[in-house]
Amino acid sequence: MMSRSNEEIDRLIRETLARSDAELLDHLEDRSMAELLAETFRGRHRRLAIGGAVVNLMIFAAGVFAAVQFVAADDPRSMILWGGVTLLCFGAVSAIKIWYWLEMNRLAIIREVKRVELQVVQLAEKLSKERSGPPAD
Repeated sequence: MMSRSNEEIDRLIRETLARSDAELLDHLEDRSMAELLAETFRGRHRRLAIGGAVVNLMIFAAGVFAAVQFVAADDPRSMILWGGVTLLCFGAVSAIKIWYWLEMNRLAIIREVKRVELQVVQLAEKLSKERSGPPAD
């Protein structure tokens, strides 16, 4: 059986979360995909993200070149070679895009954890105010 103070704390948590959700959503709205992608270039790993974008473009260009060479090839040996290079390049491009997706997901999770931290701080402040109560005269 739950003690009286635990029931009171649960009630306060529900009330505070209901009120603070509206306040948080006003200040921390969801971002578009373009904003999430741009956020990866502003974070702590921005040099890695910029380098990844440059390498991604270079590998994509190499993949397109290899695909053109594959189509223009006459003998089966060079077709296999250029086809393999094409697949390798586009696989590498896919891997880099997956890394960007994971980075965007990591940043979104960090943002959600910060929202929860803010809610916990607000709840702690409210609990400390209620426990201290009105000053006695």
